[in-house]
Formats: sequence, C-alpha cells, structure tokens
Amino acid sequence: MHTWQKFKFNHPVFHKACWSVLIVFIFILGKSIPLPYTDAKSLVIENASLHIASLATGGNLMQLSLFSLGISPWMSAMIISNLVTQGRGFGMDRLSEKRKDLISKEITLLLTIIQGFVLVSSMQLTQPGWEAKGAVLLTLTAGTMLVMWLSNMNALLGIGGLTLLVLANILQAAMKTGLAGIMAIANHSATRLTLVVAALVVIMVLFAYFNVLADRGEYRLPLVRLLIDNTYASRSYLPIKLTPAGGMPIMFAMSMITLPTYFCLFMLTFYPQSHWLQWGATNFGFTKLPGIVLYITLLFTLSLAFALVNVNAEQQAKAFQRSGDYLLGVRPGKATERRINHIALLFGVVGGFYNVLFAGMPMLMIVSHPHQLSIYMLPGYVLMIVGFSMGMIDQINILSIRKHYRPLFDHAKEA
Repeated sequence: MHTWQKFKFNHPVFHKACWSVLIVFIFILGKSIPLPYTDAKSLVIENASLHIASLATGGNLMQLSLFSLGISPWMSAMIISNLVTQGRGFGMDRLSEKRKDLISKEITLLLTIIQGFVLVSSMQLTQPGWEAKGAVLLTLTAGTMLVMWLSNMNALLGIGGLTLLVLANILQAAMKTGLAGIMAIANHSATRLTLVVAALVVIMVLFAYFNVLADRGEYRLPLVRLLIDNTYASRSYLPIKLTPAGGMPIMFAMSMITLPTYFCLFMLTFYPQSHWLQWGATNFGFTKLPGIVLYITLLFTLSLAFALVNVNAEQQAKAFQRSGDYLLGVRPGKATERRINHIALLFGVVGGFYNVLFAGMPMLMIVSHPHQLSIYMLPGYVLMIVGFSMGMIDQINILSIRKHYRPLFDHAKEA
C-alpha cells in the first residue's frame, strides 16, 4: 500500500494534473465574476459570429464576466507579431526572443482595448458616464491578461499547454449552444427530438473516431541512426502526421475572423455614417458569405503555416547533423531540410483540405440557415476537442515514460 501511494503521489502526471485542475477551477470561477455596473438587463453586442468565435477562444460574450473576451486578442496578437517579427525590413528578424514576446504583449493589449471598447459601447450600464465604461473596460482588459497568464502557467506547470482553458470552455459552452440548436430543430416534438439526438450522437461519435484515426496517422521517413544497434536500425524513422496542424488552425481562424468585425465596429463609433464600415461590420462574420469565405481561406492558410511550424524542418536538420543521423538517400544539411519541408508542406495541404472539408464547408449552410449556426459549428468543435485531447494524451505518455525505466535505476542503485 505504501509503495502504491508513493508511486501515485510522486508521479509527474499527478502533480501536473493537480495544477491543471486548480487553473481550470480559477478560470471557471472567473467566468462567474460579474463586470461592474452591469446586471441581467445589460445588453451585449448582438452578433452571433462574435459569440461563437468567443467560445472557441476561451471567452463568452453571452455572459458578461471577468473573462468574457477570453484569449482571442492574445491569439490574434501571436499571429500578427509573428508576421511582423519575421520581416527582414528594419531588422525585425534579428530581434531577441524577449523583445518579440514584448511586442506580442503590446499587440495583445491594443487588441484587447479595441475589442473591450466595442463590447462596452454595446452595453447599457447601470450607471451612465465614461467613468463606468472605463471601469468595465479596465476589468475586461485585466481579465484577458489574467486568462493569458493562466494559460502560460498551465503550459509551464500543468497538462494541455495553452489549449486547456479553451478546451474546458468549448466543452462547457458547446453543450449549451448545441442543446439549443437541437431543441430548435426538434420544434417541440418528442419523437423528432429523439431521432435528432440519436442521429447527432452517432454522427459525432463516428466523426470523432475518424478524426482520431486521422490525427494518429503518420508518414514515416526512413532514418539512419549511427549510434543505434543494427537490430533496430530498420525501425528508425522520422514521423510526420497526416494532419500536422491538428485543431490549432480552427481556433486561431476563429480568433482572426473577428478582427475585421471588431475593427469596423470600433471605427463606426467615430464614423457612424460610413457605408463601407457598416458593410464590413455586417458581412465579415459566420452568417454572411464574405465572412465564411474569409474563414475558409484562413483555415487553409493557417493549416499550412502550423504544419511547417510544428514539423520545424530547420531544427530537425540541425539536430540530425549534430547527432550524425541522416535521412535515407538524402544528403545532410539543406537537402534534408528541403526534403522535410516538402513532406510537411504536402501534408499541410492535406490537413488544410481536411479542415476546410469538415470545419469550413458546413459553414456555407449558415447562409441559408443562419439560426442553425451552433449546429454547423459542431464539426469544428469536434476537430478541436479531438486535436487538443490527443495532444494531452501524448503529453501524459511522455511524462509517464521515465516511470517505465525506474526498475533499471533501482537495480543499478542496489548493485
């Protein structure tokens, strides 16, 4: 009994899981903290696209709270800052990692203020005046920064990295929005409700199973390892997933798609008669064709980008050179980097079409059925849930590896 308890409480997964549970608890608690000068009658922005996008980025615009904005500004800022700092002009590509991180935080703060300003402008607060609006905006900004800090702490101490809070938010909110959509389709008919629920459960289970297979599938590049026993030499390979980007492009695309809408709504405060801004605020969303086309374009583009980033051909090629390993039939160095990049780009395209097919194309149905937005978002939610869950399982497996070798170290100590 003592040995079992020692194993249980000393296991690295146990400690990290405890931190993650604490962080999720703080996140859920923060979602219950109301904003100042608001009540049940306060109005939030009436934009279904922003509501749905907020759920996929750890926020909830349907419920006014400390964490209403989630980490959407942060995710958009990461994309923008990476584009800015990769540019060779003005020496931006030579900036230190600390300076790049500071630029990302500055952009996050700017986007948070813009999105918070738009949200506050749509509210009917219990107390008039700019003092009350300023207090609400400050609270929303602090909440976003706190969620960002919690995500970083989970990446450092817990399991699931930056996506844990998003996963918890999706699971919590998807049940509510999905149930509302199912009830609307059932139209108060018990028989129809049973059939809809049964069909939806079967489809989602099969879809999730198919996504797990796609996530676990991999292409194996034969790898020659000089320092490995010849018995296992034929089993050495460099794995590249069939969908290298996973569910990350969906989450980031939902964050990026809100930027044009927020920008137009923000500028309408100063130029209320602008027809172009009114058109942009209305059409750059999930319920209009221009917004859906933009979302599908972002899905495909981000799938390619995340595939190249996740595989990281340059780092792989340098690691092979340092260890003396090489790909079979490929020269070390730049030739190896080009080969890995080629395969990563190929499967990035495969993953891009996969995400577009299952998470993008169903959105086209929203144009003719705008009230069923939550139903057509479910495939994208499932893709994110499966991708994030598989990542957490991989992390747990990696943390558990060293426990399998403990008998070897114990035997060495006894000897």
